Amino acid sequence: MLQLKLLADGIRDAILIPVSLLATLIGLVEGGEKCDEKFRRVVKLGRRSERWINLFGQQTPLDVSHPAGSMDKILNQVEAVVLDQYKKGRTAAETRTAVRDALKQDEQETPDKAPSKQKS
Repeated sequence: MLQLKLLADGIRDAILIPVSLLATLIGLVEGGEKCDEKFRRVVKLGRRSERWINLFGQQTPLDVSHPAGSMDKILNQVEAVVLDQYKKGRTAAETRTAVRDALKQDEQETPDKAPSKQKS
């Protein structure tokens, strides 16, 4: 699991570096009292994604009740399904289907906390 988390963390860094540079550049061009607002939003996103990945297990999970509350929750769920399918002697295709079904079921069981959007 560590390798997957390292990969996710590296991809996050590869994305956030140019985004933070762009946010800084935009802030410098715009100027004003809130010139660092966009950069601070990128930093906030970086901290949030760091908590989600929780590379070394030292971060507080974002929201464990949500299906994607943490990368650990998703990986643990996938690992449990794969091990169960392996013990039952299932094929890779059957295991893939079982993993998808488990993730979908978890998503359906967890109510969406986002407010519903109404069309005007």
